Amino acid sequence: MKMQVRVLLSVLVALALMFLAGCKGGYTCAATFGDSSCTPSGSGLGGSGTGGGGGGGGGGGGAATAFAYAVDQGGTMDGFELNATAGTFAPISGYNAPLIPQTDPSLGVVVAQQQFLYAAFASTNQIYGWSVDKTSGALTAVVGSPFSAAYLGLVGVTGFNQLSMITNPAGTLLFVADAGNNEIWVYEIGLASGSTPGVLTLAPNSPFSTGTFQPWNMTTDGLGKYLYVTSLTADHQGTSVAGYSIGTGSSEGTLAPVPGSPFFSTPSVAYNMWEVQGEPSGNFLIGISGESVAAGAAADDNHLYVFKIQPSGSAPGAITPVANSPFATTYTPFNIAVQPVEANGEFVYSFSVNDSGAAYNPVEGYLLNTTNGALTTIAGPPGSPFSGVTSSLFGQFDQSGDYLFFYGDVASPQLGVLTAAAGTGALTEPIPPISIVTPGYWAVTDPQ
Repeated sequence: MKMQVRVLLSVLVALALMFLAGCKGGYTCAATFGDSSCTPSGSGLGGSGTGGGGGGGGGGGGAATAFAYAVDQGGTMDGFELNATAGTFAPISGYNAPLIPQTDPSLGVVVAQQQFLYAAFASTNQIYGWSVDKTSGALTAVVGSPFSAAYLGLVGVTGFNQLSMITNPAGTLLFVADAGNNEIWVYEIGLASGSTPGVLTLAPNSPFSTGTFQPWNMTTDGLGKYLYVTSLTADHQGTSVAGYSIGTGSSEGTLAPVPGSPFFSTPSVAYNMWEVQGEPSGNFLIGISGESVAAGAAADDNHLYVFKIQPSGSAPGAITPVANSPFATTYTPFNIAVQPVEANGEFVYSFSVNDSGAAYNPVEGYLLNTTNGALTTIAGPPGSPFSGVTSSLFGQFDQSGDYLFFYGDVASPQLGVLTAAAGTGALTEPIPPISIVTPGYWAVTDPQ
């Protein structure tokens, strides 16, 4: 690994650790916002006060709507249950939290096939995998877990919801971006109905070299045909986008660059993305440059970028800006979440931090036109920006697309749930957020 890459990784890891301890690298310490300090909250989870193990209530009114799992740096994977019928979001009742490495926020937590949960830890160079019980939410280690991954110490992490580990939409592949070695590792995930459910196996020819391109954030298109990867020039600022076909059938998991990749900015076209997200139609990518004063940039970039994915022809998988992109936002997008289902169009939500770094701005929402890629502000009521719900740092949807889970840690780390109105995308918050023990990565899944 080149010396300058090693230095960059060391700096970014240090910033990530400050962020995940509540003192973000480019931010004001949480002690300046309210009365809390830069140490994890001591109040525990909801009514339990002891983490996710042992419960604290649960739903109690019918089957769970969704489960959320969060890394507790005390050394457990904590579990929570959303019960929409009962109107509750609380630690899973009777849950026995599995042990994980301590004082490690992880490199990412993801769900596959709505039945498996994975978490990667640089401190031990291991990927942990569990099956999810659809009724109780209990986690059971899959065969062979934890899986050795000696390169994890070189995975680039900025601490800002970095998407260094993702799955494809079908949940059959796991991707890990190795920024230190300019490689992407691809694993096949055993099918729940197969002989090796949830087991990770290296895909043929994995890892795949990215040449001089340093991989950081990743996503797939909504159909799982292409993998898109961003590279960084500074903390939370992107430089370019690379695209790879993922393969099908016996070649699934074999990466090959799409024509024209990687895509670099020109005077007339901006490809300097920090994060890109696919959407369910598979026609578009939505991206942000990540440039914000809060993260150390010279100026804010108050825009969302939309790219058309070439479906076929001479350059399948290549991306080009749609007409009128980029689209102006009220605040500077710091992270985005895209609704995973289509309903009268598709909805995109932007999370942001104010320039002082001492608070979050209201969440913004936009309707994506799946024909031409245009974005328009959600009119509501309530309309965007959504001042009536908790402001937060980033979020992710459950698979139904009805619930947008969010994370924030200005005062103390917490998880919450917003509902996205069918057809309009308007956000409301019927259930108060709950405290979690420590900052760390997390993921949500609907029971399967």
